[in-house]
Amino acid sequence: MNTAKINALVRFFAMAAEKEKLPANSDDPDTILKNLSKLDTFKARVEYAEKNLKHMSSGSSRVIYELNKDTVLKLAKNERGIAQNKVEANPKMKSKYIVETLKADRNGLWKTSPMCEKITEKEFEKMVGFNFKDFGEVLSYEMNKDVDDGKKPKIKDYDKIAKSEIVKELKRLGKEFDLLSGDMIRISSWGRKGNQIKILDTGLTEDIFNEFYDKETGKPKSSKST
Repeated sequence: MNTAKINALVRFFAMAAEKEKLPANSDDPDTILKNLSKLDTFKARVEYAEKNLKHMSSGSSRVIYELNKDTVLKLAKNERGIAQNKVEANPKMKSKYIVETLKADRNGLWKTSPMCEKITEKEFEKMVGFNFKDFGEVLSYEMNKDVDDGKKPKIKDYDKIAKSEIVKELKRLGKEFDLLSGDMIRISSWGRKGNQIKILDTGLTEDIFNEFYDKETGKPKSSKST
């Protein structure tokens, strides 16, 4: 038997063994979380979550599920997702503008947060008082102006936006935790809980970007996802 066939058989039996390890389906959120922490691979955890939870969305690092009607689960699907979960689960990262972490796996495999409503750019403007695109340009400049080329965006309300509570708070968080503005300037990263606007993704730090993303393209490098 040649090497290719041997390797194929090894992969087949490994997958079969992994499937046998999958816990039984469950409706209990706590049981689901415990089972996810027990599984050995990213693939097995995602497969288990797909069978037991409602799939909401998926990115390059994590899969989002509805754990129950009030709670969202972020499940890492590679090492990059683990790193981002650990950042977001940092108990010191607190702000009224950041959706809180309710529970988290100690190894960063998953984390849970309160369910928030998604919002549009128009809804953001209504809640905050200025255009989302302008907000993004101002925030990006304010968080990076130490290394910027000095070309401040030509926005009519620049000073008003820069001095707003939300920009000053996100700038503070960025400086304290080495956060990058990439996720913060996408409307898909924002939601609301009641009347409070919330940012849903704060896992992108400078260290994570340098380790997991290509500096030239900004795209994710290949990451272990088995």
